[in-house]
Amino acid sequence: MTAELTAELKSYLENEALFTFGDEITEDTDLFKAGVLDSYGYISLMNHVQERYGLELGEQLLDEVLVSLNAIVKFVEAHVLSSVDGR
Repeated sequence: MTAELTAELKSYLENEALFTFGDEITEDTDLFKAGVLDSYGYISLMNHVQERYGLELGEQLLDEVLVSLNAIVKFVEAHVLSSVDGR
């Protein structure tokens, strides 16, 4: 699931924020510090995650700000797998 999830979120981010992952902006780059995401972009991304993967984020959205593509992928995987496992 990781490769497909990473590719989908990478494509979404590149299309919405009009940048390309590469040498300067990697999957571990803090997207806020790099100027790729602002608060509006982050909310849009989290809305996409909710709609695409069926996650209800609620207060989790505020408890843990996910700043890199890898952090977002790990978060989604953890919550999708826990909902499948019934945890």
